[in-house]
Amino acid sequence: MTREALLEALSSTLSKSNVQELAALAGDEKLPIPDLLDISFWKDAPTIAFRSAWVLEHAALSYPDCFLYYFPEFVQRLHEQQNSSCQRCFTKILMHLTSPKAPIACREALASIADQENIVEVIFDWLIKPETPVAVRVNCLDILLNFSYTFPWIKEELQAQTEFYLQDGSPAMLARGKKILRQVTKV
Repeated sequence: MTREALLEALSSTLSKSNVQELAALAGDEKLPIPDLLDISFWKDAPTIAFRSAWVLEHAALSYPDCFLYYFPEFVQRLHEQQNSSCQRCFTKILMHLTSPKAPIACREALASIADQENIVEVIFDWLIKPETPVAVRVNCLDILLNFSYTFPWIKEELQAQTEFYLQDGSPAMLARGKKILRQVTKV
């Protein structure tokens, strides 16, 4: 699929099945992952950026082999992502790739990232920004929990931030936050 055809597809409202079809094209290497990644950073067209990030998320989770080659670039550009809708998609990708239960190829891709603390820094930044939506924030908690196995210093700050967000938390924050607190004590 050409970049122009991709942009045309992303310019229309997408259903979940449309997203899955586009992700399958990426999985078959008929839709370039670099185009999806690049478009997801567009500031002048936030809706198109979100749709691109949504397809990227589905491609990364359903067809990790097509995404993992571009994972270093994804990480390198992570700090540039300011669109909260795209951050939600990006954090879902990171939740999957940082999970101790992730496929071996994903764990190896993560291990190949020399400066993983940079990922942690960006995720903490997203977590503590007051304007960060709850959906992104709870994903950040999971990512940080996953990194606490690698970086023990995260545990204390993660626990403090989680307890803070539980004070006035939404139902989603309460559910995920309590789960995080139970798990962080096991790290």
